[in-house]
Amino acid sequence: MASFEPAVRLSWASVARPRLTLALLLALVLAMAPGLFRLKLRTDGRALVPPDDPAVASDHDARAHFGLRDPLLVVLETRHPHGLWNPGTLDRLTRMTARLAALPDVGPEHVESLATVRGPRFVLGSSRFQPLLAGPWTPERLGEIRADVDALDILQGTLVSFDRRAAAVLVGVPEPAARPVDRAALYRQVVAVTRAYESATDRVSVVGAPAAEALLGEHILADLALLVPLALAVIAVILWVACGRLWAVLLGLAKVGAAQVFTLGLMGWCGGAVYLTTAIIPVLLTTIGLADEIHLLWHYRHRPADEPPERALRRILAELAPPIAMSLLTTAGGFLAFSTSSIQPVWSFGIFMAAGVLFCLLWGLTATPALLALRPAALPAVGSRDGAPRLARQVLVLGARPRLALPAIALVTAVLLLGIPRLVVQDSWIDNFAPGSRLRQASERVDRQFAGTHLLLAVVTFAPPADQVPAIPAARGPLLAGSAVAALGRFEAALRARPDVGGVFGLARQLSTTSYLWNGRLEASRAIMDNPSWIYLHARRIGTVRGEARRRELVDDGFRRTVVTLLLKRANFRQTAAFVQAIRELERSVLAPAHARVDLAGDVALSQAMIPAIVRTQTGSLLLALGGNLLIIALLLRSWKYAFLCIAPTAVAVAWTFGLMGWLGISLGVATSIFCAVTLGIGDDYCIHFVKRYQAAQAAGVARPGRQAAAEAGPAILIDATAITLGFGLLAVSQVPANRWLGLLVVFGLASSCLLTLAGMGAVLELIDRRRSSVRPRTSPAFAKETP
Repeated sequence: MASFEPAVRLSWASVARPRLTLALLLALVLAMAPGLFRLKLRTDGRALVPPDDPAVASDHDARAHFGLRDPLLVVLETRHPHGLWNPGTLDRLTRMTARLAALPDVGPEHVESLATVRGPRFVLGSSRFQPLLAGPWTPERLGEIRADVDALDILQGTLVSFDRRAAAVLVGVPEPAARPVDRAALYRQVVAVTRAYESATDRVSVVGAPAAEALLGEHILADLALLVPLALAVIAVILWVACGRLWAVLLGLAKVGAAQVFTLGLMGWCGGAVYLTTAIIPVLLTTIGLADEIHLLWHYRHRPADEPPERALRRILAELAPPIAMSLLTTAGGFLAFSTSSIQPVWSFGIFMAAGVLFCLLWGLTATPALLALRPAALPAVGSRDGAPRLARQVLVLGARPRLALPAIALVTAVLLLGIPRLVVQDSWIDNFAPGSRLRQASERVDRQFAGTHLLLAVVTFAPPADQVPAIPAARGPLLAGSAVAALGRFEAALRARPDVGGVFGLARQLSTTSYLWNGRLEASRAIMDNPSWIYLHARRIGTVRGEARRRELVDDGFRRTVVTLLLKRANFRQTAAFVQAIRELERSVLAPAHARVDLAGDVALSQAMIPAIVRTQTGSLLLALGGNLLIIALLLRSWKYAFLCIAPTAVAVAWTFGLMGWLGISLGVATSIFCAVTLGIGDDYCIHFVKRYQAAQAAGVARPGRQAAAEAGPAILIDATAITLGFGLLAVSQVPANRWLGLLVVFGLASSCLLTLAGMGAVLELIDRRRSSVRPRTSPAFAKETP
C-alpha cells in the first residue's frame, strides 16, 4: 500500500482543510477559463496528414508554384426538357458566375464556367474568339452553343455534365497559409449568392472539399450543443439512481464542469484547435470523469449506519484512493499512447485527454472528499452491507458458473478473431457525412454527372541535360520540345484509358484541342508539332481561350513543370493505391526516358498519405497502451501476475472489437482508430477495482475471495460501466458517421471488458491461487508439531 500513500494522504488532507482545497482548485480552473476563447475550429483534410509527409510538401509546393486553389463546385442542374440549352438556365449560369467572381476573396481570375470560356468562333473582323455564351440566345444560337460545347472536349465532365443537364462553376478558395481567409465564411457567402439563382426547374448545389470542411465544422458545433447536455443528463440520472440524493448529482456535475473548463481552456492556451478528434473531448470527459466518483459516492452512501461520517469517509478514501489513482493513471496512459502519432489531431486528442483525466484524478482525490467533508450528512448512510444488496446478487450471477462462462468466452473469442483479417483501412472526407445528408447526396450526384470531385494532381517536372533544353527568343524550357510533350501525351492517354479515372486534363490534351479550335476544327490539326515556337504559341493561346490563370495552373512560365489533373469519382484507398502504382510504372516507362519525374498532390494524394499514418497510429497506440498500462499496474501492485491479469479482459475486448469491425465491414479510419486506446485506458479500471477487492478479501482469509470481490466491487463496476457506455453511446446520435461508429465501438469494447471482468476474473484468480497452493511443498507433520 506504500505505493499509494501519497494519494491517500492527499485525500485525507483535503478532508482536513476542505475550504482551502476548494479555493485552490477553483483558482486553477478560473486560470484556464480564458483559454476557451482562444479555441478555433480546424476541419480541413490537411490537418489529418502528418506535416512531415512528402505528400504535404509536394502539395504545398504545387499550390504555391502554379497558384492552385481548392475548388468549390457550384453545380446548376436543370430539369428543362432541352437540358442546359435554354435561355433561362444559361442566363442564370451567366449571372451567377459574374456574381461569384465579384466576391472579394475570390476574384474573376479564380472563377471558371461556360460563361468565362471563349468558344471556337472568332469575333467578326478579328482574330479573337468570342465568349462561348455570347447572345442573343435564339434557337439558332443555342444550337451553335451546343455544337461548340461538344467540340470542346476539355470541358466534358468539368464545366458541363456528360448528360448536358448540369453546368459547374469552379470557385477557387484561397489557401489559409497564403491568405488569412475564413474558408467557412466564404462557403456560406457562396451558398447565399447561389440560392438566388434557383428556380422551379433549376437547382444549385455546392460541393467539394471546402464545402465539406465548412459543413463538418458546423456539424461539430451542433454535436457539442446536443451531446454535452445529453451526457450531463445521463450523469445526473445515474448518480441519482446510484445514490438517491441531489447532493451526489451536484458533486458529479461540479466535477465534470470543472474538468471541461480546465481541459478546453488548457487546449486554448496551448494553441490547440478543435479537430474532428478533439471535438469529442467534452463528451468523453463528461463520462470518464464520472468513473471514480461513482465508486466513491456509492461506497460512501452504502457505509454502515452506525459509523460516523468523518471516520467512514477516511476509511473509504483509504480503500478507494489506491484503485482510483491506479485506474485513472492507466486511463491517462491509454490516451498518452496517442502522443506518438504523426497525425496532429490524434496526438492533440491524446495529450489533452490525458491532461483532462489527470485533472479528474486530482479533483476526485481532493475536491470531492472536501465537498463531502463540508456536508457529511447530505448523503446519509443506507445501512450496513452485511446482506448482499440486490445489485450485488445480480453481479454474482455473472460469475456463478465459471465452467460454462470460460468456454463460452473462448468460443466467442475464436469466432470474432476470424474477422480481424477482414478489417480494412479507409478514410475519405465524404465519409464524415451521413448517407442521407444533403452534401453527400449532392456529391454523389455530381460524381455521376461529372468526371469526379476528388482531385489527384500529377506534377510532372522535366530536367534534361542543359544542352537538350530548347530555346526560342521568347522562352526557354524542356517542355518546348516536341519529344517531351509527346511523352506527356502518352502518359495522359494511358491514365485516361483506366476505368477508375473520370477525367484526365493535361498540357498535351490542351495543346491539341487549342490547335483544333484555332484551325477551324479540322481533326488533322490536333497533332502536336515538334516545334518550340509552335508549342509556345499554342500554350499562350490556351490562356487566350480559357484565361491566363488557367494557363498558369497548367504549365509554368519556365516551361519546366506541368500539372496533369486527374479526376476520380470515389477515392477508395485500395483502388487509389493501385492507381498510384500505375502512375509510378508509367513514370518509369514513359516519362523517365524524357528526363521527367512525377510528384503527387491534391486531396487524394493527402488521403493516401493519411492511411499509412492511421495504421502506424493504431499499432503504436495499441502497443504503448498495453505496455504502459502493464508497467503502471505492475509498479503500483508490485506484481507482474496481477498486472497481466488486470489488462487481460480489456485486451480480449479490444480483439473482440477488431473482429467485430471485420465481420461487419466497419473500416478503420482516423476517428474509429481512437477506440483502441480509449478501451484499453478505461477498461482496465474495472479489473483494477476487482483485483484490489480480491486482494483485500484474500488477506482477510475469506474462503471465496473472488465471490467476495464481486459482491463488494461488482455493483460499482456495473454502474460505472453503464454510465460510461451510455455516455459513449450518445455519440450514436452524432451528425458525423465516424463519431457514431467510434461511440458504438467503444460501447462494445467497454461492455465486453466489464462482462469479461465480472464473469470470469473471480474464477480465474481463484483457479490460479489453487494451483499455486497445490504445487507448494507441504510441511511434514513432525516439523509442524515442532513449529510453535
